[in-house]
Amino acid sequence: MSLPRAAPRIVAAVNADVRPRIRAILPGCELRFVQTGSELVRALEEAQCTLMIVEVHFDESSAVSALKCALAREETFPVVCVRDVPADKPGYATLNALRMALGAALVREFIDLLEHSDDEAGNAGLRAMFMELLHPAQTLELSQP
Repeated sequence: MSLPRAAPRIVAAVNADVRPRIRAILPGCELRFVQTGSELVRALEEAQCTLMIVEVHFDESSAVSALKCALAREETFPVVCVRDVPADKPGYATLNALRMALGAALVREFIDLLEHSDDEAGNAGLRAMFMELLHPAQTLELSQP
């Protein structure tokens, strides 16, 4: 008999309007939403996370500091960047932070939420993508919402 697996701890730096979608995509995960770059840095310092989600339009003034904090940590975890705003381009600071993170092999995936329908089928596809990042060698079934 195997021990129950702890729920993945995910720090999500996304705007408030994206949070319900993240909850729908990742039921059964321990989600900690942050509103600013300084909250993101504090969340990374306080808790061990298994995944970090950063929206490309999230508090770009602090994006570089937050990603530098993630890079400085001894334990590694995947970072997923998501986009949920149509036709907008991220700001200069955000692009530089994402380039830095990508160059350090910290960002594992860029996911455009707009390319997936916001329904059970679309969210199930996104859930599978996130679970592959969290448990690449295993299949993990999360409870349905």
